[in-house]
Amino acid sequence: MESSRKPLTAILAEAVAWLLAALFTYTAVSKVYDWQGTRMAMYNQVFPVWMADAILYILPLVELGVAVMLLVSVWRKAGLLMSVILLSLFTGYVTIVWLGFTDRVPCSCGGILSSLGWGEHLVVNLVFLGIAIIGLWSHRKVIGFD
Repeated sequence: MESSRKPLTAILAEAVAWLLAALFTYTAVSKVYDWQGTRMAMYNQVFPVWMADAILYILPLVELGVAVMLLVSVWRKAGLLMSVILLSLFTGYVTIVWLGFTDRVPCSCGGILSSLGWGEHLVVNLVFLGIAIIGLWSHRKVIGFD
C-alpha cells in the first residue's frame, strides 16, 4: 500500500516557502504603506542618492516578486534561491554597518525591525538567511537534487 503522506523535507520546503513569502510580502507592503518613512529611511542610508532612488522603487517590487515565486510550486526553487541571495545582500549590508565600515551609522529603520539595533537586526537576518538555506536544501532534496 502506497503512502500519500508528504516526506518531511517536502513539508519543510513548503513551510519555509510560505514563511519567507509572508516575510517578503510584509516588508514590501510596509515599505509602500509608509512610503514617506521608507523614503526618508532610504535617503538616510550610506549609499548614494541615485542608488537610494532606485532601491526605493525596485526593492518592494522584487520582494513581492520573490513572494509570488515562493508560492507557485514551479517557481519555488527560483524563489528560494532569490530569497537566499536577497537575504545574503541584506545581511552583508547590515554586517558592514554593524562592524563600523561606514562613515556613519544610519538608522536601522523598517517595519518590525525599527526598534532593533544593528546587532539585533543582524541576528534576525542571519536567522532568516539560515531558514532560506534550509528551505533551498530541503526543496532540492524533494525534487531529487541530492
